[in-house]
Parts: sequence; structure tokens; C-alpha cells
Amino acid sequence: MMAMYEALQQSGFLPLLVIITALLLEWLIPWPEKAHPLTLLRLMATNLAARVNPKAPRSPAQQRISGSLAIIVLLAPILVIISIPLFLAEYPLFFDAVMLFVAIQFQPVRRHFKGLQKALKSEKKHLARHHLNEIVLRDTSTLSPMGIAKAAIESLNQRFIYHQIAVIFWYLLGGGLLALIIRILFELNQIWNMKLPKNRQFGLPIALVTQLFCFLPQLIFTLIFLVSSNPAGVCKGVKSVPQKANINSYIKAVIGGGLGLQLGGPAIYQSIKVRSPRVGASREVRYADLQRSWQAMNQSLLILLTVIGLILAVIYKLN
Repeated sequence: MMAMYEALQQSGFLPLLVIITALLLEWLIPWPEKAHPLTLLRLMATNLAARVNPKAPRSPAQQRISGSLAIIVLLAPILVIISIPLFLAEYPLFFDAVMLFVAIQFQPVRRHFKGLQKALKSEKKHLARHHLNEIVLRDTSTLSPMGIAKAAIESLNQRFIYHQIAVIFWYLLGGGLLALIIRILFELNQIWNMKLPKNRQFGLPIALVTQLFCFLPQLIFTLIFLVSSNPAGVCKGVKSVPQKANINSYIKAVIGGGLGLQLGGPAIYQSIKVRSPRVGASREVRYADLQRSWQAMNQSLLILLTVIGLILAVIYKLN
């Protein structure tokens, strides 16, 4: 066993093997969401925000300071607790793989997306909204079946970037601990999201940090989607984005252009309408686009793993 491990380590393919193993285990092993460490993290983040970001009026500067300190208060103890056994471990690769396994959690998104898909097929609109509520922050009570499908496609791909592509990317650069830190930051950004009125200033620090760490994974996703779907459609979709639009509009434009459908548009968060441009193609979303989006996501993941394998092979040859 040790000889096999040393051979894999020397070949340079050990990180790819760990990634594939973590993905397969995450796919196959049913881990109840209530028992997952990230669920506890979300609960802690919600309770912390309730204490340091109260409803009482506070200046924007105070809210931003509270948001910055909240990141440190929540992240520092977790890093200390994890780092101690990692530092003392005889086989750090095992802990590395476990942290990646935790960080790469995607089962809840898959389960609710598939549940939403079945509900729309059976014309159970209320059940579809229930599943959608678990993966989006927006108000879904007024969404039509087409609107539900559009929001689901947007959320599926955005979470795929945050939960899998970004986690894998930073794992390759810094190991399991960095991958787990990145996932924690994304979870905090979701809980303290600036789209919610109460978090417009409080959530700004975590939004900036998250966007910094997600820029390269978003670029990687864009390149993969460009070559794997419809390059001409992706280019047209990007051209549909108005000036001064945020990065999320460009991601939606890439997805919409590649799949030949329109994404974006206004969304309601806590009774406040937030307008975003309609991007991508001109065709409205149809039910069949849910499965097309699902297949495109899986195809993107396979391409990413293939590219990682090729890069590791080139590095091995160069060395």
C-alpha cells in the first residue's frame, strides 16, 4: 500500500485521485444535511449575525466593521480546531481528503433540483417552489413554472461554481484546509448575502472576499462552458450584457448563451424588487432546459477533471 502511495505521489496524480474519490463519495454516500458540519456552520453564522447585526439603526460604517469582525470571530476558532490535529497527524493526506469531502458537498442542491424537476413535470407548482426555496434566497411565491425553472438553472450553475469548481481549484493550490476555508467563506456569503436588505452593508466584507476568491474559478467555468456548449452562442450572450453589469450577469449570459435561452431579469428579496438585466439568448426557458442544464454541468465537471489530469501529466513530464 505504501509503495502504491509513493508511486502515485511521485507520478503527480495523487491530487486528482483525491478529488475524484471525494466527488464519488459525496455522490454515493447519503449524508443527512442536518448532520453535516456545514449545516452547523450556517446555524452559527445566522445566530452570530442576529447578535452583531441587529435591526436597530446603525451607521453603514458600523455595519461594515461588524461584518468584517464577524468573519474573523467565526473563522478563527474553526481554523485553530482543525489545524491542531492536522499538524499532529501522521498521515495528513487522510485529513486533507476528509476536509475536501466536507467542502465539496453538493447533495442538497442535486436533491432539490431533481425534486423540482419532477414536481414541474407533474405540474405540482407549490412543491416545485418548496424545492426552489431551499437553493435560492429570492421570494418564489409569485414565480410561474417558467420562472421557477429559470431560477433553478441560475442557482444550479452558480452553486456548481462556488461548491465544486472553486473548491477543487483552491484544493489544488493549497490543499484540503484552504478548500474548506473557501467553502466556509461561500457559506457565510450566502447567509449574510447583500441582496437581503438587512445585509446590504453588513454583508459587504464577505461579498468582497468571496468575489476575490471566486474570480478565477468563474473564469475557468466560462472557458469550459465556451468550448463545451455553443461558442457562438456564448459570445452573443456576453455581448447582451449591458455596461456596468456585475460578474453574476456575465455568468448568466455565458450559461444562457451556451444553452440558447434567456436568463436574468427582476427578482424579489424580502418584498424588495431587485432588477438585473435579461441576458443570454432571446428564447424563454422551457421545462426541457432543466435537464440540458444538468447535463451541461456534469459535462463541465468531466472536462475540468480531464484538464487537471492533462496539466498534472505535463508537470510530471517537465519535472
